[in-house]
Amino acid sequence: MNKTGLKQLIKALSFMCVLLVLIVASSYMLAPKDNTAEGGIVNPNANGFFSEPKDSIDIAVVGNSDAYSGFSPLELWNEYGYTSYVSAEGHQTVAQSYSQLKKIMKCHSVKLIILETDGFFTRSKLVESTAKLINASMGSAFSVFQYHDRWKRVKPNELLKAPNYTAHCTAKGQWLSNEVKGYMGGEYMVKTDKREEIPFSTKTSLDMLVKMCAENDIKLLFLELPSQSSWSYKRHNAVKDYADEKGITFLDLNIDRESFGFDWKTDTRDGGNHLNSRGARKATLFIGKYLSENYPLSDHRGDNRFKQWNADYKEYLEKVKI
Repeated sequence: MNKTGLKQLIKALSFMCVLLVLIVASSYMLAPKDNTAEGGIVNPNANGFFSEPKDSIDIAVVGNSDAYSGFSPLELWNEYGYTSYVSAEGHQTVAQSYSQLKKIMKCHSVKLIILETDGFFTRSKLVESTAKLINASMGSAFSVFQYHDRWKRVKPNELLKAPNYTAHCTAKGQWLSNEVKGYMGGEYMVKTDKREEIPFSTKTSLDMLVKMCAENDIKLLFLELPSQSSWSYKRHNAVKDYADEKGITFLDLNIDRESFGFDWKTDTRDGGNHLNSRGARKATLFIGKYLSENYPLSDHRGDNRFKQWNADYKEYLEKVKI
């Protein structure tokens, strides 16, 4: 390499180093220093795990609104003593689930990840889906990609402040709803050999998530909660194909709903799309039984370090009608 080429290489490397320093610095300064809405965090309920005692969450649940509507960490706690948190968001893609999990794993020694599969079929344009994947991957390492707009609201005294997460989500990420609006239509899980294609961008994110679990010795469970309006047997078949290929267990609670007493007339809050608290309880207790029979999870109910969970369960019972 001649002197001119060497100089250009040094300039390019210097530029990249300066850029990296700026990204890291801005990521620290713009990242919310508290996991409250006032602190600038996106979806405080989904990020309440930051405030839980370090390494206290054994099960991380991610996915879209089906997950935060239909999974009850406190029912799981009361019945089995397992600690779980639902870090789900409306329309959460698998790429965004991957990003959430990387954040959770920095705070907790997760033993099991439950991925709600409804989001596998969220479709978007190629450019948009690629941007979500890149943003999710980079955002987990460099928060400026997620919180770049905070410069408009952040106060100067917050820029160098150390994080202090204070938000406590009693329901551990679950959306509590006592609304009852039943589904009165016909059977939607009609058996077929057809499959609905999982988008390429979703498969790419799934491969990353599966690899991350394997590298960290974390068990992965695919779960589909009852959802009449967004699920079908074609989707079931597609997810089962992928799960079988990767050696992942897939629980589809849309099939054989009678085995856990599910009733579309009473257990949905919006006519068949999302579960209410009653439906979430039924689904979660069924899942809990399966977990107790197949995973070596710890029962923490007799551990004084987890007494807050008992207090949270009492508050939970005051809010739900089950």
